[in-house]
Amino acid sequence: MKKKQGSEKMKIYKAELETTEPLLFASKEVSEMYITVPYIHNYTLTYALGLAESSYIVKKEPSYQEDIKSDIYITPAVFYEYRWHTQSFNTTGEGYYLKMERNNVVDLQTLKKVAGKKIRAKNVPQIGIFKMIAAQSKARFYVLSEKEIDLPRYIRLGKLMSKCKVIYSEVRHEKRYGEFFVKTALNPIDIPKSYNIKTFSVVSMKPSPIIHSMRATGEYLELVDENENLPQMMKYFVFLKE
Repeated sequence: MKKKQGSEKMKIYKAELETTEPLLFASKEVSEMYITVPYIHNYTLTYALGLAESSYIVKKEPSYQEDIKSDIYITPAVFYEYRWHTQSFNTTGEGYYLKMERNNVVDLQTLKKVAGKKIRAKNVPQIGIFKMIAAQSKARFYVLSEKEIDLPRYIRLGKLMSKCKVIYSEVRHEKRYGEFFVKTALNPIDIPKSYNIKTFSVVSMKPSPIIHSMRATGEYLELVDENENLPQMMKYFVFLKE
């Protein structure tokens, strides 16, 4: 049975993001096509909004748990109005780490495989197609904070550092307990184990899969004017820490 909880301090903001340039994430590869799925990972948004401590020093591996310490929580973004923009390319790879050897560009995995050996020169072009989210596409995510926010109105995202505009508006909400349904995307690593999650759909992407259309039981926030709900206890990496 659903019941209304006591007074709340949590503030929730709806963030409307609009791309002003084509947006590229190599989130899915089909043959020679690199496809940007119509979602943005919440860790990516957290860095872009200046809520994570990023280093200028190139690291061998990402360090999300060390970088993200913010009390302001960001959900993944979902594009609800978008078009595709395709562009062919003939260039080097999209690896997390690239290094120039003699007439050859190699990524971190290649370096690990040939550790201590000489890398042979080669001249093999990479040819393919980028399927990007077009300019003037619109996405939505939510910001949870215990205080008023002061976040950037313009951010840069993706492999091409595409410029995006973000507009924030506070939304009314009520704390409740019971079975609830969430349409928007969530990061399962940020949901406590105390929730009884019954159904969901998975979106495979880096650095970790996200889910949407989740049905669960537990404490949740009903967004009164949005026809949407959110788990109340979301925090970065909370599932891994419990």
